[in-house]
Amino acid sequence: MKKTILVSLLAISQVAFSQVSLSKNKLIKYGQTYKSSQYKEVFQNEQALMYYKKYRTNSTVSQIFGAIGGGCMGYGLIKVLDGGEKLVSVDQYGVARTEKTKNEGWSMVGIGAGLVAIAIPFAISSKKNLNKAIDAENGKETAFQPYFKLENAGAGLALSYNF
Repeated sequence: MKKTILVSLLAISQVAFSQVSLSKNKLIKYGQTYKSSQYKEVFQNEQALMYYKKYRTNSTVSQIFGAIGGGCMGYGLIKVLDGGEKLVSVDQYGVARTEKTKNEGWSMVGIGAGLVAIAIPFAISSKKNLNKAIDAENGKETAFQPYFKLENAGAGLALSYNF
């Protein structure tokens, strides 16, 4: 009985360590950690490599849009809180008048928010592709993903459902 339990525990631990997983931005395979740039050493499955390349591309695009958007929002908020420039003019009678110029801070905040909104779908897609790459490398089936396709059907168009 003790031998059976011991063998079972060893088998379970080997299964747990033999799979690819992600921990703190590092890939783990057979208990050894790899940097993200060493993904070619970790992924042997062609489909997993394809998903991981998509993950890296989408992640880079989302980080670029997110960083630029965050910078625009920060710059715009500083301009808004600054209050804008004041123009002082003296009329012909020697009376000084101050006028506020238009503050472009809110437009920068809006542009930044738009760029961040563009980055969010890329970030979500990159996470999904990373999970698919890990699942494909570990031998798990990826989720059933049917899709519609618009095709040329002789003299017209056809909408096909592919699965």
